[in-house]
Amino acid sequence: MKKRALAILLAGVMMFGLAACGGSQNAADTNESTGNDAGGAAAQETEADTEADGGQEEMTESGTTGGGDTTVRLAWLGSGQDKEALDACLQKFTDKTGIGVETVYIPGNWSEYFTKMQTMIAGGDYIDCAYVAVEGFEMFIDTGMAAPIDDWIAAHQEEYESTVGDIDPNMLEKVKFDGHVYAIPEEWNNVVTHFNTNLLEEAGLSLPDENWTKEEFLEYCEKLTVEKDGVKQYGCVLPDGYFAVEAWLYNFGAAYMNDDFTRSTINSPEAVEAFQLMQDLIYEYGYAPIPEKNVDIIQQLIDGNVAMGFWGRWPTNNYNANGFTDVAVQYIPSFHQNQPICGVGGIFVMKDSQNPDAAASLANYIGSAEFIEKFMAAGAIPVLDSVAQKLVPELGYPENNKIYYESAKTAISVQAPVQYPECDALVTRVLSDILVNKADVQSTLDAAAAEMDSYLLDNIE
Repeated sequence: MKKRALAILLAGVMMFGLAACGGSQNAADTNESTGNDAGGAAAQETEADTEADGGQEEMTESGTTGGGDTTVRLAWLGSGQDKEALDACLQKFTDKTGIGVETVYIPGNWSEYFTKMQTMIAGGDYIDCAYVAVEGFEMFIDTGMAAPIDDWIAAHQEEYESTVGDIDPNMLEKVKFDGHVYAIPEEWNNVVTHFNTNLLEEAGLSLPDENWTKEEFLEYCEKLTVEKDGVKQYGCVLPDGYFAVEAWLYNFGAAYMNDDFTRSTINSPEAVEAFQLMQDLIYEYGYAPIPEKNVDIIQQLIDGNVAMGFWGRWPTNNYNANGFTDVAVQYIPSFHQNQPICGVGGIFVMKDSQNPDAAASLANYIGSAEFIEKFMAAGAIPVLDSVAQKLVPELGYPENNKIYYESAKTAISVQAPVQYPECDALVTRVLSDILVNKADVQSTLDAAAAEMDSYLLDNIE
């Protein structure tokens, strides 16, 4: 893959709720744009918050954990709203290792986070390690911002294995590139179907089987689409972003591009079928509403305006904030196959780190059970199997929540090439054209494929 300048960076936003070290849950801000992507361990401010501060705040640094002889700088997404909890958890790392941690909070969305980090480094500042979501993996590695941690692993094999030995091999492969390990994964997310169980009960329906078909999905949509007191209740709300849409595509046997990110396949017959069904659910069947900007579709499920939606575990933040527990999850309908999607997040060690060994030790600690059990409650799926099997059921909902961690064995990554920002923006336009403007699906996807191919040319050797 050819090297590219960091002119355009990541556009996705995601987050999940964080727990204080005592284990209490923190209901994080949850604007709808956060549902479009896959990973993201750091809670962050909403777009409204970013606009309110006028973009003036470049970063907020927490106090360094006390007692360290060596100090590493950790980049963390957000404006410091989780500072107290994170500092308390990192202090335990310092107490154990003698390595202090200075957390550099970088506010905004993922695009702003990476742009500001790049500006800091270009200006002579440094970061030892950084939280990175799947959308940034290819960019960090392709541009040389991140360094492999193979040498640290070789020198700390027992410490490393004590962490990653509890990770499903399929998840661990997501942070390996060209035979090198680049990160310690911490969490991940998938996309499943969420049901308002009150509406299921009213319609006389139970949770479908995990391999439910397209025909069964349409039957559920029909029975769940009703009018109450002159207000229409819709059977489902459609996937609304790059990550969730590709989750649908995977279950049709389709994808945005080929496996080596050199050619678009967004106009394949299978992809056309997927997008056509989305359009038909609105205009032919009347089972789904036309997407509206700034409408919180997770809140629509909570309020009973829609019966089904397609997200990962991140809506548990919204459910917490609303005291909403009448929810169940099941796999996306097996339109042609049952293929879960995933997006992993974890700690990368930076190439220009002043303390790479200490940074790798911190990355390993943040991926450990000790850290995750104290810091993570809702929002994402712990990548450690035993921790996921403990924390996910402990929340108590959604019903059938075992599919979050059970799908780790078979989930495949969302496609996130170095050109992810351009591809993400393109998918957003395609969704709007097809679902809002009712554009012809085949011709729209043919044009999109040609445009995506132009972005992916840089990936051809």
